Amino acid sequence: MAAALFFLALQQHALAQKNVNAVKYVKPIIGTQRMGHTYPGATVPFGMVQLSPDTDTIPYEKNGRYNPDVYKYCAGYQYDDKTIVGFSHTHFSGTGHSDLGDFLVMPTVGPLKLNPGTATEPRSGFRSAFSHQQETAEAAYYKVKLDDYNITAELTATNRVGFHQYTFPKTDSAHIILDLMSGIYNYEDKNVWTFLRVENDTLITGYRQTNGWARTRTVYFAMTFSKPFYQYGNKNFSSRQVYRGFWGKFDQ
Repeated sequence: MAAALFFLALQQHALAQKNVNAVKYVKPIIGTQRMGHTYPGATVPFGMVQLSPDTDTIPYEKNGRYNPDVYKYCAGYQYDDKTIVGFSHTHFSGTGHSDLGDFLVMPTVGPLKLNPGTATEPRSGFRSAFSHQQETAEAAYYKVKLDDYNITAELTATNRVGFHQYTFPKTDSAHIILDLMSGIYNYEDKNVWTFLRVENDTLITGYRQTNGWARTRTVYFAMTFSKPFYQYGNKNFSSRQVYRGFWGKFDQ
């Protein structure tokens, strides 16, 4: 009888363990400090999208030589940083080397800025201050308040799609910036080609080709908006082209 009761107790314990929601124990923020090389953003197992904040855009080269600080940003995020540059859709985790950081998106309000600024002069660009007190990182979910714009950003992902939800303050000057030049382990001429097409006032498509860890890697995207945008434009930062960009409205 004692043996039978012992077996029953083990069986009940095993059944109880099966009902535990282990997802609540996942803490994506672990490893994001110094050389951990992980990111806190939203992804699913074996997903194509790793939607996560990038806290700086450190160049691979500095004064014509390798910049050792770039190695800290293998996953795009450093816990000790004070600003977020934007949210990009592809990241490596724990690899000890890096690439990716494709299609960086940043919501802003106020005067439009088209460069990311720097950590030492954050107000010179579109990056925003943030704090860990206003940041949440869970399995397949990330949330943060962008303090400079009073915008709450929420991210989640499926196998092939990254979802952004931005809660803006009341304003008539809200912007969503898509940076096709930004990348992790970035250097001059890493972008072989970038392409963007405005399909209509809620859909844009495009791709970019880069020479990084993988040569001539091409990634395509389609981005749809829950609300139509009434104005759009782009700026070309290439030094080899004279034409620098355009601005347009749908009612022109």
